[in-house]
Amino acid sequence: MMAGAISSTGQRCGLFRVLLFAVLLILPKAALALTVGEVARDLACPCECPLILEDCNMTCGLDWKAEIGEMIKNGKTKQQIMDYFIASYGEEARLTTMQKINGKVYQYTRGFGTMDWILLWSGVGLWALVLIGGIYFGVRQAFTRAAV
Repeated sequence: MMAGAISSTGQRCGLFRVLLFAVLLILPKAALALTVGEVARDLACPCECPLILEDCNMTCGLDWKAEIGEMIKNGKTKQQIMDYFIASYGEEARLTTMQKINGKVYQYTRGFGTMDWILLWSGVGLWALVLIGGIYFGVRQAFTRAAV
């Protein structure tokens, strides 16, 4: 009687392990799924606006993003999509160094990230230390000159 209960429990435990393993195999694929934003981040907007494709909300940019979405649904990789746009529209589709120099990197949809906050408050703190240190040493020198 006891042996039957143990083997039943062992079978359930084995089935649970198999199901858990199957779920773990499926989850990483969902976590690594390609998004329109990931592809659009490296493409220049086709119009004359100063935005990268990811941030453009004009008709031309929305059309390109819809096309990218369809390609992702069809299983294309980021490199395949990039190659398609560059082959179809030329080098103007690629976000190049010259476009960045000319200002085509304006990204207004980004939030203020953790590193930005760290840099901001580090700068404010450093500025405050320099200011307080300057006042302290300036007042100290003034009093030592007055005392002499």
